[in-house]
Amino acid sequence: MATITMPTVNKVQNNLMAYGAGLVSGIGFNVISGITGSGLIGGAISSAVAGAMVEGVVGQMIAVNAGFTQGTRGLAGLNLGNVMGGFGKTNGNGTTPRQVINTI
Repeated sequence: MATITMPTVNKVQNNLMAYGAGLVSGIGFNVISGITGSGLIGGAISSAVAGAMVEGVVGQMIAVNAGFTQGTRGLAGLNLGNVMGGFGKTNGNGTTPRQVINTI
């Protein structure tokens, strides 16, 4: 269970610096992914470069978060076509031929 404490200036400063590191590496991610593309390899390169922009554990956390975000977007950039066998596709009248799990 997490404890709730009073924010101190030092804690606020550390979190503000972490926010700034995330902001700068996010800009770096967008610049690099504009060059490499957003597919599996381009996303991996962009995530690695964004994480390398910040030293230490925070850089690793940024790379993990960027990779996780790539994964949650799916592998649409790979153009794998019908790899899921049409799961979730709609037929001509807009209804789904199979039951699908709705996600947010």
